[in-house]
Amino acid sequence: MIGVGLAQLYAWGVIYYPFSVTGKMIAADLGLSIEAAFAGYSSMLLVSAVFAPWVGRAIDRRGGRLTLSLGVLWAAGALVVAATATGPTGFYLSCVLLGVASALVLYDAGFAALVQVAGRQGRRAITYVTFLGGFASTVFWPITAFLAERWGWRTTYLVFAAGMILLCLPIYLATLGRAPELHMTSGGADVNSHPDDETPLEGPARRRAFVGFATAIAAHQLVIAGLLIHMIDAMRQAGLTGEQAILVGMAFGPGQVLARFAEMIWGARFPAIVGGRISALLLPPALLFLLSGSMNVVLALCFSAALGMSNGLMTIARGTVALALFGRHGYGAISGDLALASLFSRAAGPLVLAYGLERWGLSLSALACIACGLISVAAMEFVARIAASQRQEHRAKIA
Repeated sequence: MIGVGLAQLYAWGVIYYPFSVTGKMIAADLGLSIEAAFAGYSSMLLVSAVFAPWVGRAIDRRGGRLTLSLGVLWAAGALVVAATATGPTGFYLSCVLLGVASALVLYDAGFAALVQVAGRQGRRAITYVTFLGGFASTVFWPITAFLAERWGWRTTYLVFAAGMILLCLPIYLATLGRAPELHMTSGGADVNSHPDDETPLEGPARRRAFVGFATAIAAHQLVIAGLLIHMIDAMRQAGLTGEQAILVGMAFGPGQVLARFAEMIWGARFPAIVGGRISALLLPPALLFLLSGSMNVVLALCFSAALGMSNGLMTIARGTVALALFGRHGYGAISGDLALASLFSRAAGPLVLAYGLERWGLSLSALACIACGLISVAAMEFVARIAASQRQEHRAKIA
């Protein structure tokens, strides 16, 4: 689990987070507008969304080891294409390739592979891996800035490509199973799970829960994705300097890690859906900080950390709640289908918030984000009610 967690930390750090630092450099070097550059980033997320269901089913059929190992090689190649782009065509091609890489190697694929390897300890494995992955922004934003300022963004991407092969590939080859049937555990619940998570949903309840859970994730990720990319600009609009804004952005990672540490320690005492409900409930209050107008550094750090806590728990919930609601059988397909909704929102988030900050300003954009957060809360409560009703029916049958 530690090895896969380190590989996920690295993959997120070099695929998802660098653009916040290098986006303006790339735009200036390739003659693109900032909007055009961010459109490329959004296209990466859209491509990832399109390929995620296919990747999930491939992991169900072929196993995580082969799929994620090929994904590492693909990601390294995509980073090289990005580093050698000489114009808009090369840049947009690299965004498409990185989108496929995201589907192949980031959390949704990693969760599906972990459930195969960990079997009845799937919830625990997902929690530990996301705990380590939560450091990605804190570690790689300053690393990316350091490398890009000294060697340029192109060399930075080449260094990242080499690291994918030298670090991630050996980890996946050594830790992930050769094929699904070698590591899947038949029957029984997750040994680290709460008893209420032992019975997957069936029939109409399963379909309703899937729609509700996908809605909760999508609304939540629309806000998170937009704010992660525009965190620095939003903090500047709130009155902070560029250096203070970067410091505030770095608090997001520790917030994620703190929430995931709490899940590691206490999570097994409660049904997985409790973590999902808490993650959704944390988002609207965190966004209230943006309505304060001019923020000082302390308030901004609280906002960033609270946002990180909400996202940290939601990332775990995407894996553990899906496992509890829908079971291990065909988990890769379920994970991929959920990723489809999540990634479309991630793709739209940066564009929507860029428009909002430009046309409406910070306060009105914050209100729109709060509305999305409330939708996520309502959808997660809907799922919790379905799960509770199913548990009652199951207990009645046993009695």
